[in-house]
Amino acid sequence: MYTQYMFNALAINPAYAAVDEYMVVTTLARQQWVGFAGAPNTQTISFHTPIKESNTFVGALLIRDQIGEVLTETGGYVTLTQRVPVGEKSYFAIGLNGGVSSFQANYSQMYSQSLSSGDDPVFMNENSIKGNLGMGVMLFSDKYYMGVSSPHFYSGDLIKLNKNATSISYRPHYMLQAGYLMDVSENLKLKPNLLIKYVNGSPIQFDLNANLLIKETVWIGGSYRSLDSFDGLLSIFITPEMQVGYSYDFATTQLSGLQKGSHEIMLQFRIPVKGRDRMACYF
Repeated sequence: MYTQYMFNALAINPAYAAVDEYMVVTTLARQQWVGFAGAPNTQTISFHTPIKESNTFVGALLIRDQIGEVLTETGGYVTLTQRVPVGEKSYFAIGLNGGVSSFQANYSQMYSQSLSSGDDPVFMNENSIKGNLGMGVMLFSDKYYMGVSSPHFYSGDLIKLNKNATSISYRPHYMLQAGYLMDVSENLKLKPNLLIKYVNGSPIQFDLNANLLIKETVWIGGSYRSLDSFDGLLSIFITPEMQVGYSYDFATTQLSGLQKGSHEIMLQFRIPVKGRDRMACYF
């Protein structure tokens, strides 16, 4: 889960690499439900760049995700994206990603030694190396974007160190993203965004967001995430190539009285690439 997904889009759609003409490095750290024992926390580092003057783009993504007090997954993925023009200022892009992750489930921290060392596979620690595949498509211009993706369409065990333990089964998540940029005045731009997420067995979740860009320097905005929270966002361009962002989630669920909100910090660098247009990217 990301609140600043609009600034960290490679993590949810591998086709996003084709949107920006710059080499882009993004780091993001999320601490969810502060004060709640075992609350999820996620850290990502992403990189993507065009290949010389072609319509081919490559990227990489590192993710560490911890859920509860015993589940941790750390993975690395590479992305390959190709785009084609479909109009005077519009492009269609398709992206693929693939990689491996290390999954650890230390159930022995939650149960007594007698259970965790017994023959019941439910209580045995799991330690495995998983293979992951994902894909996405996007249609975009300098004014809009639309995309559909499943960044972890397939995940399965490559190496299972404890063959007697119960395996965690993954279900693919499907995501729909869209956004539009409009000029409000000479110094103001408004960008509404939409993210819809679906996984079999859970309700559909949607994220409605609107950000206002002030004098090409400050993004300020808010979001509503169904079944979860209201969110505030602030992002500042320290320089035209360096952006720092922060978001805070106000929970609307029954967990609101048991935790102190969710924090997310983002830092992004955009590095010019020789032979590419040096233009601002608002997506």
